[in-house]
Amino acid sequence: MSFHAWSHFSVETDSKKAGSAAAKALKEGFGSRPLKAALLYASVTHDQGALLRAARAELGPDVPIVGCSVQGVIGNGVVREGGYLLGAMGLGGDQLKVSVSIERDIPVDTRTRGRRLGAQTRARLAEDPKVCVVLYDPLCNADVEQMLAGLTEELSCPLIGGGAGQPFGPIVKTFQYWQDEVVEHSAIAVGLAGPLTTELGVCHGTSPTGFVMTVTRCEGNALLEIDGRRALDVWLEVTGASVEEVNNQEFSSNWAIGIERTVLAPDGEKHSMYFVRAAFGFDLDRGAVVVQAAIPQGTRVMLHHRTVPAVTEGTVSMGRDLAARLAGRVPWAVLGFECGARTSPFLGEAGTLKENLALQKTVAGDAPWLGMMAWGEIAPVAGKPAFHNYTYPLLVLAA
Repeated sequence: MSFHAWSHFSVETDSKKAGSAAAKALKEGFGSRPLKAALLYASVTHDQGALLRAARAELGPDVPIVGCSVQGVIGNGVVREGGYLLGAMGLGGDQLKVSVSIERDIPVDTRTRGRRLGAQTRARLAEDPKVCVVLYDPLCNADVEQMLAGLTEELSCPLIGGGAGQPFGPIVKTFQYWQDEVVEHSAIAVGLAGPLTTELGVCHGTSPTGFVMTVTRCEGNALLEIDGRRALDVWLEVTGASVEEVNNQEFSSNWAIGIERTVLAPDGEKHSMYFVRAAFGFDLDRGAVVVQAAIPQGTRVMLHHRTVPAVTEGTVSMGRDLAARLAGRVPWAVLGFECGARTSPFLGEAGTLKENLALQKTVAGDAPWLGMMAWGEIAPVAGKPAFHNYTYPLLVLAA
């Protein structure tokens, strides 16, 4: 086969052994086929540096290693959060072309750094990629939409990916992996080219409350006023939270802000829809709600809340749609980026496993599968890259 992938899942507690065993599994899974890149996702309980150095020692200097820390890992027939976790996927084969690129300090001049990331990706392939996977630090106050805007100045291909994660709970920090280096405040791109085909899907997990408001003052990623009142006061009133509860992720993740936008569908029709933003922090002194992408003054917004039917029914519908669009083509790898606020903290362990096992069976039961529980998601809407929360983007690579 022209393309090949191999996935590996581990709960080994020794970080050095975990990294070495994952790299060895990828090498063995490829045999004589060329391994072009290794994608690693690990829990922050691991010694991040030791894990990467062990993987590098096993793979040698010529195989690029990229990835990030995650809240949880989804593999073939398995979904886990918490404890010591490592998921890995090797991508390669004779006809696959892969480029990996990094931009550091993405909160500074974010759009320029996104443009440079895209330019590196295309230059290293010497052609436009068919798809580009993007991993980034969601906790560094970079405006993700500005990063995507910069990327699309250089790349015309679909963009998909997610924000690095950590255990669900108090927000501390996330990590990105670049070769054998553990970094922060960075974005990484993996461009794929060659005679491959792709199918991308995305489903949502919230429902609108029906209460429409307008952003009347903002500063960067901070919403300062909604309908002329402090944004935090509006948030507390609508959600019923107290000031003491807002930084409790288990409570705040029940709610989100929907941004009303008009999109042009492939059929030429204009549709009104909401792009969902999670509250990633609260500035108590300024009374601000902090999100991952700026919401301009004058934007109409509506609070959304998580619902089990929105999550589960959306995943089922996405799986059926992807299976139909594959139209007999054979998937050889699947990458998923499910929002960490949808999974065990909301659906529970059994519900999350059931959701993902059904999705794997519907879309690509025999293909290597690697998913991360993301803290912010990237997936196309109406053919254009977009930033989301509470969604489940899925990338199917097919022959």
